[in-house]
Amino acid sequence: MGRKRIEIDEKNLKKLYWDKRLSPYQIGKLLNCSFSTITNRMKECAIPFRTPAQARMKYVKNDFNGTLEEKSYILGFRLGDLNCYKRSENSETIVVRCHTTDTDQVKLFDKLFKKYGKITISQNRNHYYSTTYLNSSFEFLLTKKFRPNNLHNLSFMAGYVDAEGNFQINQGRARFKLDSYDYPILNWMSHILNTLGIENKFQRIGKKGGKRSNGTVFNQDLWRITINKAPVLKNFIKMILPYIKHQKYKRNMKICFENIMAREEKGTIKCS
Repeated sequence: MGRKRIEIDEKNLKKLYWDKRLSPYQIGKLLNCSFSTITNRMKECAIPFRTPAQARMKYVKNDFNGTLEEKSYILGFRLGDLNCYKRSENSETIVVRCHTTDTDQVKLFDKLFKKYGKITISQNRNHYYSTTYLNSSFEFLLTKKFRPNNLHNLSFMAGYVDAEGNFQINQGRARFKLDSYDYPILNWMSHILNTLGIENKFQRIGKKGGKRSNGTVFNQDLWRITINKAPVLKNFIKMILPYIKHQKYKRNMKICFENIMAREEKGTIKCS
């Protein structure tokens, strides 16, 4: 008479192996059976085994499961301010890093990636270095080449604005500017804004090889988008605000919006 078959619940087995990240040996010890019993049961249930790279993972990495809107925002933010790479050609881990002196940006980085991978933050005086390790479902972050097709336009724009933009009060007037060396992105943004009725000025403000006011040299052409007309800026803020995630920028946008409203009430600018 053969040995009695040990029944192991498939759902529990998946949870122990993939969620709790126990090895077949550890699961067998927990369930009072052999290593081979666990591996055979996993094969029967078609539970995939971890690859060597996955087995070495210290922390769980979850697949990207967001919408096109979320993906577009992350892409915009990445192209503006994140460093993304693989440690080796065959690595299954995407390393994403951010350096900033802004605590709101540290919080934004955490909000964007905490559900997908472990985040570590180091600090040197008022400098913060945030790092997360993501799985291969985030390979879309590896390229720095801008591909405007299949994007949620306003979400991508908001991500890039959160990385590079600036809402401010200058000489008592609300203004927006965005400076970048990424000509293709700014050229595209200027065009999209114009098609949406947001009049903007797009110009080169620094030529490669030219000198800045402080004597340093431009390594590339520097480009700028500005929106200075109050009614237009008011409409731009209304349009882009639902997609902005950076808390400091939200505060600055509110200040700019209130500045425009106050000037409208005084009659110094035309109401829209």
